[in-house]
Amino acid sequence: MFEVIPAIDLLGGKCVRLTQGRYNASKIYSDDPIVMARKWLELGAKRLHIVDLDGAKTGTPANIDILKQIIKEFDLPIQAGGGIRNYDQIKELIEYGLDRVILGTTAIKNANLLGQVCQEFGEHIAVSIDAKSGKVAAAGWTEVTKKDILTLAKEAIELGVKRFIYTDISRDGMLQGPNFEGIKAFASEVSIPVIAAGGISSQEDIIKLKETGAAGCIVGKALYEGKVKLEEVL
Repeated sequence: MFEVIPAIDLLGGKCVRLTQGRYNASKIYSDDPIVMARKWLELGAKRLHIVDLDGAKTGTPANIDILKQIIKEFDLPIQAGGGIRNYDQIKELIEYGLDRVILGTTAIKNANLLGQVCQEFGEHIAVSIDAKSGKVAAAGWTEVTKKDILTLAKEAIELGVKRFIYTDISRDGMLQGPNFEGIKAFASEVSIPVIAAGGISSQEDIIKLKETGAAGCIVGKALYEGKVKLEEVL
């Protein structure tokens, strides 16, 4: 089943969208992320994707109380990431009810921890592959590493990762369509499900993404700008 997952990006406790991951290019869509979560749930969302942008940048989750409130209040699976970089945080969130912890910087910089949590928590761990010109970005996309995306992906699979979230940073928040070729090439090279993100601008984009081999997609700005109607695509 192809998943269509609404995104809630948290910055300073508000629901925002960035453009190409630039913190100085943010737009606030709601002062209350709980209201936004309820809206997507009422429109039929089967899962939510939540990113703590403050945490992604600093390495310390800053919106964890909001995340916990959404987990507690709404009866649907949630995947979340952003600054979750140690074992205790991962364990606590999964025990609290978070369905998937998304690890990005940790996957790049702490292979031992990634292997440990994959062994212990299995399907509850997903790795974010944030691509910029074929290289992996870290620390809330503020740092582009020298590591190739497929090298990281294959290392992560060997450590036990069961799912990737693949984002083409250059397309994110641009509403100009995903990098279909990049997603197709990546999905064809890895043996586990890939959820695509970045650039979705229309229902047609989502239909086309299904043909790339992706297992689902995350929709952000297109939902907030009304270019995609969640109830229709679902």
